[in-house]
Order: sequence, then C-alpha cells, then structure tokens
Amino acid sequence: IIKQIFQEIYLGKELFESTYKIQSKVYHGKGFINKETLIIDTSILESMSRNNILAIATGRTQMEADYPLERFNLKQYFSLILTLDDCLKEEQKIFEQKQKKVSLSKQNTYMLDTIEAAHKNKVSKYYYIGDMPDDMMAASRSKARFTGIGVLISSSEKDRLKKDLENAGADYIIEDFEELVKIVESNY
Repeated sequence: IIKQIFQEIYLGKELFESTYKIQSKVYHGKGFINKETLIIDTSILESMSRNNILAIATGRTQMEADYPLERFNLKQYFSLILTLDDCLKEEQKIFEQKQKKVSLSKQNTYMLDTIEAAHKNKVSKYYYIGDMPDDMMAASRSKARFTGIGVLISSSEKDRLKKDLENAGADYIIEDFEELVKIVESNY
C-alpha cells in the first residue's frame, strides 16, 4: 500500500491509472514527476553525443524513465536505455533456468555489463555518471571497469554525498556538467 501511495503521488492520478490499470485511491492531483527539471543543459548532451556513445542505466521502471526522456525530448541522444524492468526480466529468466533468485539492480553490474557488451569494440573508455554510492560501486565492479563520476548537482547535502561517493569508489566528483565534458574530452 505504501508503494501504491508513493506511485500515486509521484505519477499523479492520470499517469498512475494508465500505468497500473487501477484506480488512484489516495492522491488525485498532478504527479510530482511533472515537477522534475533537467539538471543538464541539452546542448551538452547534444555535443557529447556527437563524439561519444551515450546510454542510460537506471533504477527507474521503463515507464518512469521514458516519461521524462520523451517530455524533454532526450531519447535521441541515447543508443541504449536499461531500466529496472530489464533487471526484473533477466532475474525471472535466471530463476526459470536455474531456480535461483538473484538481484540485478544496482549495485549489481548487470546493466553496465550489458551496455559494455552492446558497445564492445566501439569505444575505448567507459564512464558511468551517477549520484548514488551504488552507482560508483557498480562502475568499479563492472567488467569494463567504468570510470565512476559522482554528481553532486542535485544534492542538498553535498559534503555528505561527496564522502559517500568517494568511499564507494568514485574516480571523479563533479558539481556541474562542464566538468564532465572536460573529463571526457581529456581522455580522447
């Protein structure tokens, strides 16, 4: 019930009902998902996508990832988008084949290893940009040894997050995306 209430508030009545095919019971307003704003300028994504292959690995569901990507017209910049749904499908497949329960969500490397496999021999270096310690752990444990770049931009507790990201193995910590561009361009 707690998950349902959260999803009703986050998605809003209309999006919740169209996604889950059930009536909203508690919240009937606009979803907080509509209050999300971009923390990166699209000109940076456009520029980076010219010389790099960009992909997404997110703990959001496919619908929750697609909604803002479509809303802000960002899908065009990404060659591959992996979500929680992909993890759940693979977990089910493993269970059916081996009768073994596994969790492939981050900090597991499944999504990053899948991205690496899809782009093998197309790139010389892999970067993973994230704002959670689990992101940095997945980056350092991945087969391709992604360079972990911790992002502080949206955090209200920057000092604490910076320590947590460093402890989790971040190779870089950035406070704006211009720093990201410099890091990536310096490694061409």
